[in-house]
Amino acid sequence: MEIPLFPLNTVLFPGWPMPLHIFEPRYLEMVRYCTEEKSPFGILLIRQGRVEGDPTVIPHDVGCMVVITQMEQLEDGRLLIMTVGQERFRVTALHRKKPYLVGEVEQLPYLPEKTAPLQVAANELHPLVLNYLTTLTTLADNIEFDPTQVPTEPEALSHMAASLLQVSLETKQSLLEAKKVSNALNFLTNQYRREIDILKQFPQQEMGNFSVN
Repeated sequence: MEIPLFPLNTVLFPGWPMPLHIFEPRYLEMVRYCTEEKSPFGILLIRQGRVEGDPTVIPHDVGCMVVITQMEQLEDGRLLIMTVGQERFRVTALHRKKPYLVGEVEQLPYLPEKTAPLQVAANELHPLVLNYLTTLTTLADNIEFDPTQVPTEPEALSHMAASLLQVSLETKQSLLEAKKVSNALNFLTNQYRREIDILKQFPQQEMGNFSVN
């Protein structure tokens, strides 16, 4: 499968939205292609180079495929689009035959695991995510969340937990590249325990403008 690629300084996980402001001519062309051909494109964390105006940018090999769900064109031609992550992919070949990057990609499913122990790992992480969000809500007046929106299904929970966690992009990239869901769940469980302990030490006034989005 061949898709356009959009290197960014961010890591997106399946199931999660990503608003984008498109203004460079090459990416305006990319979005036009995707809408006309009903093609997804891939979001990849930049390994080397800059987001804007860098034709030699080098992205990581593993990213998240997205589809465009909303689009607004501004008077000056810029686009505001909303995308949603679909599935993980790995780039097998990178081409620079168009103004934007194009990649030959393959889907990257997780390795199969036994259901019962995987759910046990998810059940260990789930209350920690709830605790983390509850702590943020308590510390900052401008944060609200619906506990029922925190999934219990292992893969969806790992993606949500990884998206919300305030860690380095390199760490998030490692989570996106995890071979097994259980590996991600176990790492996230340890991280959330640390984050909850840290959050409890923050005075409320320091958290007033904190956002989980």
